[in-house]
Amino acid sequence: MRGRGRPIATVLTDVLAPRADARAVALAAAFAEACGWPLSREVTLRAVNREGRLIAVASTRGWADQIASLGPTIRARMNARLGREVATALDVRVGPPDR
Repeated sequence: MRGRGRPIATVLTDVLAPRADARAVALAAAFAEACGWPLSREVTLRAVNREGRLIAVASTRGWADQIASLGPTIRARMNARLGREVATALDVRVGPPDR
């Protein structure tokens, strides 16, 4: 492939989104892609409840505020990437992100 390669989050989302058993991984990859590289290093997707509410954990209050302000954009990017409305709301908490 010439030019710029595809980010791993994009590849993972494409491969795993259709698989029911890999839904959590596909959502996490779509979240990382929607946030972008700098933010995805500081914020992780912890869970998604049945209503589609995303629960993210940020490393500091500053990053949490940044993600909260970008919430509608992140949700729209995730839904577009996954091809259906999965993310309906975004809750951001401060704590140690799980890696």
